[in-house]
Amino acid sequence: MIASTTFSIIFLLVIVTKTSSMDLAAAKKVLVKPLYDVPHVENQNSAPKITVSIYYGSLCSDSVDLFKYQIGPSLAKFHKYVNFDFVPFGNSDKKIFEGKWFFKCPKGLTECMKNKWQACSIHVLPSKQQVLANYLVCYMSSTSEVHSGYQCTRNMALYDEYYGKIKKCYMNRELSDSLMVQYSNRTRSVLPKSAQIPSIVINGVYNEFEQDEAKNDLENVICKYLHPRPAGIC
Repeated sequence: MIASTTFSIIFLLVIVTKTSSMDLAAAKKVLVKPLYDVPHVENQNSAPKITVSIYYGSLCSDSVDLFKYQIGPSLAKFHKYVNFDFVPFGNSDKKIFEGKWFFKCPKGLTECMKNKWQACSIHVLPSKQQVLANYLVCYMSSTSEVHSGYQCTRNMALYDEYYGKIKKCYMNRELSDSLMVQYSNRTRSVLPKSAQIPSIVINGVYNEFEQDEAKNDLENVICKYLHPRPAGIC
């Protein structure tokens, strides 16, 4: 009887240990996700917010207008309710040749360079307190002949801490290319082929019928997704 009881206890311990190991392994598998599945947003563990993802190209005139006239004015008003998420790839293409990635952008090499710089900015800059969003609005709105990345980090007192890190990321081809590939994959997986650039995606769902309104009255579209609607804002 004692031997049988001892055997049962040992058997249960083995089962529990094995199950725990399997659960741990399964958890690790669940947690390992491509970076492009995780938006670069702030306060992900705080009160629920909606996520507004912007799919854009750095030299696309409609993208520039969206940043200047819609996103910029929305930041201060909705920062408590919205996480802005940015995907700087647009209608670009990618291909791999002899183990290296090459990108082709609608506006040429300059647009590819600017897309990559913004990808590195997203990678490096903190998203808290809308630092990242305000920086990208500055970058996309800049008409200065001085490099926008340099000028905006200066204007926002980010130069000393972050400009060198962004530049280092940009010059690291393996890292910066991998960021662009992730944004390419994310663009292709979320937007239909018929989608125009820029496109606005809310909470990961592309809605074809909201695009025109979002480009002309982003605040009104955001308000439709806020429940309850904040008084004095919507």
